[in-house]
Amino acid sequence: MRRIAVYGKGGIGKSTISANLSAAFAKSGRSVLQIGCDPKHDSTRFLLHGLRLTTVLDYMRVTKPLDYKLDDILARGYLGIGCVEAGGPKPGVGCAGRGIISTFELLDQFKLKDNYDITIYDVLGDVVCGGFAVPIRREYADTILIVTSGEFMALYAANNILRGIRNYDGSEKRVAGIVYNQRNVEGEDERVERFAKAVDLPIFAKVPRSDAFTRAEHDNMTAMEQGTSPAICSIFTEMAATLQGDCPLYEAKPLTDEELEQTVLGTNIQSQRAANDEMGEATVISKAAVPEEVDVANPNRYLSKNMVRSEPRHGCAFNGAMSSAVHIKDAVILAHSPKSCAYITYQSVSSTGRRKLFERGALLPVALSPNIDCTEMGQPEIVFGGMEKLESKVRLIKQQRPKAIVIVSACPAGIIGDDIDRMKELSEPGMPIVPIKADGNMSGDFQQGLFLSYLSLARNLIRKDVDEVPGTVNIVAEKALVTNAQQNYELMSGFLDRMGVKVNCRFIYDTTTEALQNFCTAELNLPAYSDYTAKTLRRFFEDEYGSKFYDRGFPIGYDETCTWLREIGDYFGKPDVAEQIIDDNKQSYQQAVEELKPILSGKKLMVITFNSGLDWILKTALDIGMKIVKIGALDYSQDEGFRSRLGVDLPVELEYNPANRDSDLKKYKPDVLLANYSSSVSNGVPVSDTIPMCPDVGFESGLVLARRWARLIQMSAKGEWEQDEHLFEKYYA
Repeated sequence: MRRIAVYGKGGIGKSTISANLSAAFAKSGRSVLQIGCDPKHDSTRFLLHGLRLTTVLDYMRVTKPLDYKLDDILARGYLGIGCVEAGGPKPGVGCAGRGIISTFELLDQFKLKDNYDITIYDVLGDVVCGGFAVPIRREYADTILIVTSGEFMALYAANNILRGIRNYDGSEKRVAGIVYNQRNVEGEDERVERFAKAVDLPIFAKVPRSDAFTRAEHDNMTAMEQGTSPAICSIFTEMAATLQGDCPLYEAKPLTDEELEQTVLGTNIQSQRAANDEMGEATVISKAAVPEEVDVANPNRYLSKNMVRSEPRHGCAFNGAMSSAVHIKDAVILAHSPKSCAYITYQSVSSTGRRKLFERGALLPVALSPNIDCTEMGQPEIVFGGMEKLESKVRLIKQQRPKAIVIVSACPAGIIGDDIDRMKELSEPGMPIVPIKADGNMSGDFQQGLFLSYLSLARNLIRKDVDEVPGTVNIVAEKALVTNAQQNYELMSGFLDRMGVKVNCRFIYDTTTEALQNFCTAELNLPAYSDYTAKTLRRFFEDEYGSKFYDRGFPIGYDETCTWLREIGDYFGKPDVAEQIIDDNKQSYQQAVEELKPILSGKKLMVITFNSGLDWILKTALDIGMKIVKIGALDYSQDEGFRSRLGVDLPVELEYNPANRDSDLKKYKPDVLLANYSSSVSNGVPVSDTIPMCPDVGFESGLVLARRWARLIQMSAKGEWEQDEHLFEKYYA
């Protein structure tokens, strides 16, 4: 059996060569299958006397998988030649390369090529991307023919095809040679001969320009079938005989672009290089275009830490954008994605609400029932483009009359180039449509998805022509997936309410389209955190909206809460109210510290943390009289460094290596090991506890953990763990 892939530039005559070669094989008594792999789907037309086949992709688009039948896509033409056309999407949409892959997968299911002596793949060769390169895979083609004329772009395409073969095969030999399809341009013979010699390939066949092809095609048949030109027929007969015999094969040896120009056009490389040298830096485009490090202070670049540092991806930008956007309660968030992508996001968003409901019976409607819809992209959309389905879905959602429609694109939409920005044209007064081109993980990690969502929603919804309302604030950079975001907000908004300050908008958490539109009415913006995300958002709002920001995030622990209240009280002219709130909490904090001292004073604390700021617990530990022996600060995707305002020397090791934990435990012998993740590596440590990534805010943040440590130490001293230890050893250890 011989499997032959015929490659060449579009319009170079591949289909004519392929069809006549198939006819020559069939005349020699071989059973032949020809598969057209060009979106124009005209490869087999003259074998079928003008019949246009239903393409495989059109068939798959309208037929359920269980209903697939080979005879629906396979036709039998001249001398029983099997004919299949892959087809492709409309120009400008979808992914024709993915269509080739889908076609071959279906044909493999039917084991079609096993029924034929000869299989010929007629393949577009202008771009040898993954899909169009499928026919040169070893399981499909054992022989490759490259069709070209003497025109430069035809030879350029031929050289690119050799590059694709080389990238796939290395030094393996599968190229039979060059099929020279003459166009009768000046100097054509010499160009093709120079190129063939330079790439070390023979001219396998020379096909002259002939009216025989035109006459045959006028009659909807091949020149081999019509038989009016013995000279033309003999060329294809000889090609078929050579390919059926002991045909020598060669490895692909493509030229560089400079070598190609020199070979085909006679360009002097050395002269060109000298000219470039005279032009100096102007010819070196990449120096200015690709800076060594991204300038994060540039107001036009709001990038995640992952993107700035070129770290491994931490999650998916699509998931990040969706997780943020769903917090607009009166909007519909439309995932332009496969159903599975939307399902994963739905589960991650709703997990927060489910956990809160199960643990504390608290209802979080946004998290429990996120307002997510999906275009459910499948193979037809990935091949043919998903814009028609997206537009249809948007029009259907508009009938629900939401206050806004937010469209978030996943990887497939980005890969095939669906232009979701076009959907803005369907906006109408009172119902804006906001596209967020997240494109899955192509655009970055989860945090970058958050930034894409923040920026797109701000730029499309926030109005600048609004008057400032005194005594109002926005809450910025709350985290979408933490379980205590709502209770933290309620505590802080309670403090603000006592000072007569109202919350205007939460950007973006449990909010509305109108609140986002009126973002600029707030007098001040309060960040929920002081991390990388909050700082980047602050820079964005200051740069593009002139917004005013308070410097600190929500306070965690006693000292921070006192400072926060005093500064906010001073800003809004309510210092007396702030002091009253502090006084209301001061006595209870001090009383709790005194109660814990007899148990925890003198105990050694070791910390291994992703968190950049732990003053809230370190302050409480020091107030109780604990000794901090080690702080190992781990690298964190959402932030970096370690910050403290305690004014004392702390034993901090930045970029801590977790592999050192065992040795450090033996060295420092802590009574309490505090880390972000619980671990079985806590032997010999009386208490091992977990740091919440996003702790509760307010006066008692540190006391929550300290009380737990005291209780665990008391239980250990009384032997209350012995029965649990026995059960653990019996069933788990």
